[in-house]
Amino acid sequence: MNIYQVQRIYDGVRAINEYMVTSFLIEGTDKAMLMDTGMDIFNIKKFVATMTNKELIVVNSHFHPDHSNGNHKFSEVLIGEKDLPTFTTSDVYFKLVDDISRGIFERYKKARLLTPVIYKLLKPMKGKTVYKPLRDGDVIDLGGKKLIVKEFPGHTPGSITFLDEAEKFIHMGDACNMGTWMWTNPDCSLHEYAATARKYYEDVKRLGYKKMRGSHAPLNNKISFIVDYANWVDKLTPEKAIKQFNMPGAKSPFCIAVAPSLKHGVFTCFYFAHQCDR
Repeated sequence: MNIYQVQRIYDGVRAINEYMVTSFLIEGTDKAMLMDTGMDIFNIKKFVATMTNKELIVVNSHFHPDHSNGNHKFSEVLIGEKDLPTFTTSDVYFKLVDDISRGIFERYKKARLLTPVIYKLLKPMKGKTVYKPLRDGDVIDLGGKKLIVKEFPGHTPGSITFLDEAEKFIHMGDACNMGTWMWTNPDCSLHEYAATARKYYEDVKRLGYKKMRGSHAPLNNKISFIVDYANWVDKLTPEKAIKQFNMPGAKSPFCIAVAPSLKHGVFTCFYFAHQCDR
């Protein structure tokens, strides 16, 4: 059974949908780039081989398991410098998973039986993959199509986006989505993220970019989403959450905020209460 569903985004770019997450295959005349490797439920490497026979460059928009669990099938993966994995708790995301897992296990002893399942789902496999850093301004030349790396930290410390200069289109990853998971980078405040997003928006607007696509978004969006979302996030408080949870092992309550947007449909943010502090 094939769980992947393919959608053409524009010429040379196809979305590979795997349940709730999307990877992107971007092709030039000489090479192809796979942006993110998905959840590794099936074999994305074999699937992509049926779509292109060009030399393949594999990149991660960030190092979360729904975007990187298939990495171990590839010999080399390029990733934002600040997300380069060590596979230890020195990585922000790995530390968070360990802290919360430990808290859950202390409170619910029988949950320890689920450790292999939890780590399989939440921790990418190390494998023999070689990771190399991508930095702000780096260019990936596919032949007739160039992707410019632009950093957009917040969701993770090393989240990066890819700018298709010819199409004026931004491949956003999870850096700014209708639902942005800020709690996976607990040291980043919402106000810091909002300032980063406003600066990012001004940069891409000045360069003439028009549209963007997130990895969990069903449709393309106008780049004005970035600044409108930033302005909403900047005003969030724990009290504005529709729901708060006391998560074992976490520094403060976990919050979920949702708001309708006439222009963009809906805004959603997942954050810890302490991330609202100025």
